[in-house]
Order: sequence, then structure tokens, then C-alpha cells
Amino acid sequence: MMTTPDQGTPDGGLIRQVVFRPLTGDDLDAAPPWFAQIELRADRWRDADTRAAVAVLDGEVVAAGVLFTSRAHVDRYWVDIVVDPARRRRGLGRAMLAHLTALRGRGIPLMTRGYVDEERIAFAFAVGARTIQIVPPSTVSTAGRDALRPHPAVVPAAALPFAQVLSAHADMYEWIHRSWSPVSPGFAEVVNAGLDDELDRQASAVAVVDGRPVALAAVYRDVDPPIVCAETTRPDVADGERLVEGCLRHALDTMADRGAARVEFDGHVSDPHLMPNWAKLAPSGRWFLLVEVPAEC
Repeated sequence: MMTTPDQGTPDGGLIRQVVFRPLTGDDLDAAPPWFAQIELRADRWRDADTRAAVAVLDGEVVAAGVLFTSRAHVDRYWVDIVVDPARRRRGLGRAMLAHLTALRGRGIPLMTRGYVDEERIAFAFAVGARTIQIVPPSTVSTAGRDALRPHPAVVPAAALPFAQVLSAHADMYEWIHRSWSPVSPGFAEVVNAGLDDELDRQASAVAVVDGRPVALAAVYRDVDPPIVCAETTRPDVADGERLVEGCLRHALDTMADRGAARVEFDGHVSDPHLMPNWAKLAPSGRWFLLVEVPAEC
């Protein structure tokens, strides 16, 4: 995501004085408070597709940014930028974006994300971004769970061998991203990493038909409130919307029985079996956008 953007008219004289260099561990140790507005790491923290830079003016760091690829996807670089609050609206954000773009090791597009009312999204659109995905308001009250019906094919994830649950989780992830952000080889290891600790196997639910997991509601317990992701394990599952409904009802029932008043849903408007059920639960919160940023701005 691009945080604290700079939408002002570029100050050509100022920008010509700016020096860009790799972000170092020393920069992180001496970080000004505004660095905390995004997650920064030293340049090349993982590989050549993970870059970080600072902009220096008169010996002072005035902006910072990171460019990185997801280990689970192959199609775009994430970009994230922060500018010293005292230096904003003078073109530093755009200059940092241009610098990071030039650091790309591969000619793939950039992307960022944020809530619709955040300045970072306004900045992205100001430099020509286009929306590639939308996440609806995500806060769901467990008190509204009666809007969904149970399903007899649904069992707790704990009732299945964990390897089956992991396979279903990876299958679900792959196809819901297929049309707009394809996964990379070996993605399953990345998206399933840590689930032995993070996945609540009693609250998570799997719909099993003819001995096969065909839908999943995954409840992640490593955050508060818990996050719920749900869909079928492939796009053409018969009666998929109804099966996802049953999985979600199990998850919400379990969380409510534990005293949880709310959960956070994570998904996309393009998830065909999840979205109708999500809408039935009258979620609250803010709309969230994922946008592609042009490499030339």
C-alpha cells in the first residue's frame, strides 16, 4: 500500500536535489517516527525482487519506500511509500514511485491497496491506477448468524486429516485468485505456512461430498477478532453457495458459543459462493480496494 502520499505539484528544483539510495539497517535504527506508517525493511531483504530506498535532501531522509513481490503470486510488485509529513505535496511521493519502478527486476506491473477514503488510494488514482479487486465491508456480528442455514455435509475441520484441510485451503486460494492475480509455483507452501498454529480447526468448517472436501470456511485465530475466509475448493462445485453457507454457519455458531461478538471476513466481490452469504450477514465497515499502478507515472 502507498501510505501518506504526495499529490502536490512536483517541485522540479527540489526533486533535482534529492538523492535516492538503498535503505539500510542503519536507516531503520535511526528511523524518524513517520517511518512507522508503513512496514520498512533493508534493501534486498529477501532477494532481488525485494527493494527498499530512501530519498535524501540536504542530508536528511525525506521519504522511503519498498517494492516487493509476494511469494504466493507471480504477476505484480507491491509498492509502499511514505513521505515526511513536513515535506508532502511537493512531488516526493511521485519521485519515489518513479525510482522504485526503475528498480524492478522484472517488467511486471505495480499494485497497492487501501480503504477507499484513504489518501494512499487517492494518490494511486492520481498517478493513473485502476481497480483490480474490491473487498467489501468486513465486520460481521455473530448475532446475525441465523441469516445463514446449517448444512448436513458440513463438519469441523478437526474431523478431517489435517493434510486434507491444507489441500482444500490451497485449492480454494488458487482458484479465487486465478482470474486477477495468478499464483506462483509452490504457492501452497506459502499460503499454508503456519496453519498448524493459526487455523482454528474446531471453528473452521469443511463441506464433504462423496468423501471429498468441496467447501471450506477457514477461521484464523492468530488475530483478534478472528478472520474468516470461505469459498468452494474449485469454481464448479455443485450447490456451492449453499455449501459455503453451511460452512459459515458452523464457524459463526462456534465463535458465538465461545462468546465472540464479531469476526472479520476476508474475501473479494468476485468470490461467487461467498459474496451472497456475506451480504446476508449485513457487514459493517469500510470498502477496501486493490489497485494496479502504472509503471510510468
